[in-house]
Amino acid sequence: MSALFGRFFQMVGMVILPIGLFIGVVRGDVPTEVRMLFIGGGFFLAGWLMARKPAA
Repeated sequence: MSALFGRFFQMVGMVILPIGLFIGVVRGDVPTEVRMLFIGGGFFLAGWLMARKPAA
């Protein structure tokens, strides 16, 4: 079950990242772009940690 939540968190992170990039490029709002980068990266990292399989 945690693998499913992990994959979901990874997907959320991959959706947030391009939204932040779009905000930074179109509106020129670099602080918000960087904030969204860290939020999306955090979601992705948390999901990756949850979804990985234990070693043997």
